[in-house]
Amino acid sequence: MAHAAVVEDLRAALRLNPGNPRLWAKLMHHLWVLDRPHEALDIWRQTEIHLPEPQRPYLVLGNVQRDLNAFEAAAEAYARETELGDGARQLAVAWNHSQILIGLERYSQAFALAERRFQLSHHQAWRPPPYWQGWPGAMQTGQPLCDTAPSLTLWSEQGIGDTLQYLRWLPPLIQLGWNVRLEVEPPLLLLLRQGLAWLGPKLTVAPKGIGPLPLANPCQGSLLSLPWLLGGAPLTEVFDCHRSGSDQATGYLRSPHWPPPAPTRQRQPRIGLVWAAGRKDDDAFIHREYERRSLPAAALIDLLKGLENSGAELICLQYGDIDRQRSAGWSGCFADTLADGVSLADNARWISALDLVITVDTATAHLVGAMARPGWVLLPWGSDPRWLRQRDDSPWYPTLTLLRQPGHQDWHGLVQLVLERFQLWLAAWSSP
Repeated sequence: MAHAAVVEDLRAALRLNPGNPRLWAKLMHHLWVLDRPHEALDIWRQTEIHLPEPQRPYLVLGNVQRDLNAFEAAAEAYARETELGDGARQLAVAWNHSQILIGLERYSQAFALAERRFQLSHHQAWRPPPYWQGWPGAMQTGQPLCDTAPSLTLWSEQGIGDTLQYLRWLPPLIQLGWNVRLEVEPPLLLLLRQGLAWLGPKLTVAPKGIGPLPLANPCQGSLLSLPWLLGGAPLTEVFDCHRSGSDQATGYLRSPHWPPPAPTRQRQPRIGLVWAAGRKDDDAFIHREYERRSLPAAALIDLLKGLENSGAELICLQYGDIDRQRSAGWSGCFADTLADGVSLADNARWISALDLVITVDTATAHLVGAMARPGWVLLPWGSDPRWLRQRDDSPWYPTLTLLRQPGHQDWHGLVQLVLERFQLWLAAWSSP
């Protein structure tokens, strides 16, 4: 049954049984899935009338407040859920709470709390515990290791974007003397072997297979746990330790296989475009995020026409979802299009040769940022907390510009903002 129909059924059920806490929680949750946070907040106010405090759905309230950019209120709701709940409820809220703490830039607290995900019964990690056996206390102070260099096995966890984001903790790990084996999904293999080759022989990038091979040493854990162990903030210095010969910092993903753009003289700017996030309709949360992060057809056409009329040479970097552009009636064409099935390493090579990438919040944004290439990230009004709030820069990626919807679901307003900013960018790019 569609979420909209479920909402109406739940409203009817609550009229008959307003003291049922599960019905209130489900109604708020379905409104949240439908990206109707203001309505969900109104429902919360009704729960304050009908339910005693221990029965109120603070976890869902936190999710709703997060989408309303009320990070402080979301953190309070998650904390209250933790105080009122039993062990299972406390574990269920820990990950959500940790992500909102990242949005509040309380990094050490956030990463420590995120580690509780391994206690969830349904959490499926690539390798089972124990984790971090033999991890030295010296790592906490950033002191180099002595004696024989130890070995460590790391493995990717969650999505490609998360892996690209958290790779920034590898360079300091290597510099401290560790020999690291990094196990990743096969699509990432060539990209990381090329982009991290500058770290030298202390790093081995290996593919995940059907199942994990036996460990050669007892020290192992998730790549996403490194900031918990190494301490906190996003480590932007990994962009500044090497320079590319210009005033542009080099990314922590870099390779001679990825050439820079051609000289700007007597050519159009080459602009890469990604307009849709990953789609998976059988997963309600991923489908929700796809809808929230992806440009609707009308907004996409306005963007394509505006950029084309400005004289840009448009390069399609979109994986899938091409039908949205084709069916909406855009009469123009792309100067080049990423081929179906192209590798992420080839994607990086394309990105390296572009003057600017304009993308929604998807793995491409993290790839552009990790490569330290110029990129604009188009964000919904209530975006993922990692992008913080009310700012157009990112502590994670110094070369990215964040452009946000002016209001909830206002893609038209965001596209107009992008086109206005592009005129300024184009004038600067064209100047000698």
